[in-house]
Amino acid sequence: MEHYRQSVKEQRDQDRRRHEQQIQQLQAEMRQLQQSLVVKQDDITRLNQEGARLVADLSHAQKSLYEQQSHSRQLTQKFEALQAIEQHCKTVEAQLEDKDAHIKELTNQAAGAAKQAEGLAKRIHGLELTLAAAQARLETQQAMSEQLRAFMGHQEAPEAKEPAP
Repeated sequence: MEHYRQSVKEQRDQDRRRHEQQIQQLQAEMRQLQQSLVVKQDDITRLNQEGARLVADLSHAQKSLYEQQSHSRQLTQKFEALQAIEQHCKTVEAQLEDKDAHIKELTNQAAGAAKQAEGLAKRIHGLELTLAAAQARLETQQAMSEQLRAFMGHQEAPEAKEPAP
């Protein structure tokens, strides 16, 4: 009988040690998940900052494009006014050619700014997709963490109910 009691006691001790090892492993995994979560949150913060910067850059590019288009329209009006005067003065003709070259340069600049704005819009879209994916991963990790906590809480509750030997 004493041998049986000793055997049962050893079995309980082994079970308790095995349970403690499992708890330690789960706690280590939980720490790793929390560290991963911190890294992901840092990534999200960085992506949000980069997205805000890109939005500001896009806004600046759009404003610049609008100003260049407005400037181009003004130059076009001046060009048309100079055409009426062109018949009267050779000097005005030279100025008109300079304005024409300037308009072409501004048109090229406007086209370049439009291409840049399009590229920035694509990049913002890509970053928004990356952010959405990161947020989805974060939510999944949080859900897994909550399930792990619930599981650990469920595992600890039955032990508290066991009678002491």
